[in-house]
Amino acid sequence: MDLFEAIRAGNGAEVQAILAREPGAVNRRNDRGHSPVLIAQYHHKHDIVKDLLSHDPELDLFDACCVGRTDRVAAALDADPALLNAYNSDGFFPLGLAAFFGHPDTVKLLLARGADVAQVARNPMKIQPLHAGAASKNAIVVQLLVAAGAPVNATQEGGWTPLHAAAKEGNLDMARALLAKGADPKQTNDKGVSAIGLAAESGNMDMLKLLKAERT
Repeated sequence: MDLFEAIRAGNGAEVQAILAREPGAVNRRNDRGHSPVLIAQYHHKHDIVKDLLSHDPELDLFDACCVGRTDRVAAALDADPALLNAYNSDGFFPLGLAAFFGHPDTVKLLLARGADVAQVARNPMKIQPLHAGAASKNAIVVQLLVAAGAPVNATQEGGWTPLHAAAKEGNLDMARALLAKGADPKQTNDKGVSAIGLAAESGNMDMLKLLKAERT
C-alpha cells in the first residue's frame, strides 16, 4: 500500500509507518499534482490530516486553503498574487476550497485580497464560493460571503442554490443570512423542487415558517 492508498483507506497506522520509513513522502505528489494533505482532506480523514501536518509538509496555496493554514495562504499570495483566483487540477479555486472546508479566517483573508465571490469551478459541479460555504454548513462562512456580495441565487450542478442547501440541512442561521440578501425560497432546482419544498418534505416547521414568511 502506498501513501495515497493508505490515506484513502483511512489506514492511519500505515500512513505513520510509511512516514517513519520515508519522512520525505509527506511532500510527494500524485500524477494530478495532489499532495497527501489534500487527498486526506478531500476524503475527510481528519486524524490523518493532523498526522500529516505534524510533519510540517510543504503546502501549496490549494493545500493551505483546504486545511485552513491562513498563514501559508498569505505567504503564497505574497509570493504570487496571481494565484488568488487560480484553479487546481480538479477545477477548484482557493476561495471555494476554504469555504467548503469551513475556514472563516482563511475566507476573510482571501476576500480581503480581492478573491472573486462569483468564481465558478471549472468542472461539472459548477460551484461558486457560496455553494461551497453552504455545503460546509458553516453559517459564519456563508455570512462572510454574502456580505462580500456573493450571488445568493446562483445555481450549481442540478440547479441547486445555497438556500436549497440551508433548507435541506435545516440550518436556520444560514437561511436567514441568505434571505437577508435576497435569496428566493421559491426558486426551483432541475427537479422542480424549491427550498420551501425541501423544508416541507423534511417536516422542519421552523424552516418552513421562515421561508414562507419571506415568500409573503
